[in-house]
Amino acid sequence: MRPTPIVLPLLALAAVVAGCKSQAPAVYQGEGRLVAKGPAREVIASPGGEALAWLADPDLAKDKGHHAPDHMYLGTATFSAMGAPIVMGREVATIPGSFFFSPTGAQVGALTSWSFKKQVGTLVVGDVAMSRVRTVAEGVSFFAFSADGAKLGWVAEGVLWIDAADGSGDAIRIAEGIATFDFSPDGKTVAARRRALDGGQLVVAGVAGGAQQVLGDRVADYRWSPDGARLAYTARNETGSADLYLETPGSAPVRVGKDVPAFRFAPKGGHLAFIGDVSPKKQFGDLFVLSAGAGAAAKIGEEVTDFDFDPTGTRIAWLNKYSPQNRGGALTWANVAANPEKHALGPNVPSFVWSHDGAHIAFVQRQFAPIFSIDLFLASVAGDDAATKVAQGVFGYSFSGSDARLYFRTQCTRNGRACDLRSVAVKAPESEAITVARGIHTYEPATADESVLLVTYARTDADALDLAMVPADGSAAPHMLDQRVLAGTKIVSGKVKGVAYAVLDPARLGVYLAEVPTDFAPAAR
Repeated sequence: MRPTPIVLPLLALAAVVAGCKSQAPAVYQGEGRLVAKGPAREVIASPGGEALAWLADPDLAKDKGHHAPDHMYLGTATFSAMGAPIVMGREVATIPGSFFFSPTGAQVGALTSWSFKKQVGTLVVGDVAMSRVRTVAEGVSFFAFSADGAKLGWVAEGVLWIDAADGSGDAIRIAEGIATFDFSPDGKTVAARRRALDGGQLVVAGVAGGAQQVLGDRVADYRWSPDGARLAYTARNETGSADLYLETPGSAPVRVGKDVPAFRFAPKGGHLAFIGDVSPKKQFGDLFVLSAGAGAAAKIGEEVTDFDFDPTGTRIAWLNKYSPQNRGGALTWANVAANPEKHALGPNVPSFVWSHDGAHIAFVQRQFAPIFSIDLFLASVAGDDAATKVAQGVFGYSFSGSDARLYFRTQCTRNGRACDLRSVAVKAPESEAITVARGIHTYEPATADESVLLVTYARTDADALDLAMVPADGSAAPHMLDQRVLAGTKIVSGKVKGVAYAVLDPARLGVYLAEVPTDFAPAAR
């Protein structure tokens, strides 16, 4: 006799096992407020924090049949004044200069329907306050707002046009055959460079049109002084290099340097520095400074790769006698003068940064013995003190806005993607450093007073970041804001203070805005 199958107890056991299964884990929820749902890239914030903008539904350009770099995306330009999202247009590329707010934040411009083959698109401008969009012109290759946000200029089919940024005036035709242009700091004049095929001349004209002044041919680079009183530019010479010219309104341009690959005005606009005398036999040029009122530039450095004025514009620092083998030069600084006294701070320096008040220089120095290390030093140039060693093994450093502290990343792992963030008092660099946060990837001020920092953590399971904020004095532990965030977060200041970002988590795709937290937990000691 065959035994009767035991069915019911097995079914009951299966039901019990099913009931014991754990529930699916809850989807992680960050602290950010959802601004718009869906995939996004290129999140940007208006200068005053009144609005956010982003590229919605981005796709790789090459996947849409375009001949474009592997990292290039196309998306739908969208903005929001913290209300309903406003669509500006599709097919906006992630190319610098194709999507940005005006300096006042009143408008946001985008080149839609971008053609990689022709390198042109349709310029549209969004009015933030009115939450509306207008089409400005087709076939646009370049556009810019004036510094005061009042004017908008664009190049369409090689013609430069200028109009009121809000579109309230009549567009004025300025010049033909133009490639790029730049408004003067006061917004009353424009300098425009013609395309190489049209001679590459540099043209200067008023924004209201009228007479034009042609400064030179075959122009490579050009730049207004910060005060708008002068215009410097490089023009190709017979050897294929470029000479530097300086133009002052009312006088003809004067050549001030030859074979110049780089030049820069001091922040106040009074002095002009440049690297010159570069040749096939001389890879690194010499550093020259044309101080305000001087008749000729003075050579102050040799074989220089990098230089920078301090923020006050009264001092200049540079890397002298650069060594490709050691990948560094001798950091030297001087007061800008006709015959400046030079002060050498140390050899084998790959980078340096001025404090905001110009009284200090922080720099890293390559050490080759007894073991290789990149060490951080701090020097007081106001008192001409010797440099003080701050830390060993440093990757990234900066001054606080008040210059009270010097931040730096050290004790790094994962090829510099996870480091401890520390700081020292600028007036006492030999004192013990404060640990602000551990294992961070990047840091930046999150508030105007810099009492809180935004820090990111590079994930190991995805090309994404986790976001947190932490008190700058290290008195509390980092407060986590969100996870799986796209690189390129934007600090928002205004009525709402925080950070805007795009989330890559498939379950939470969207643009978010997280405010600065107020409840920091005490740091573990």
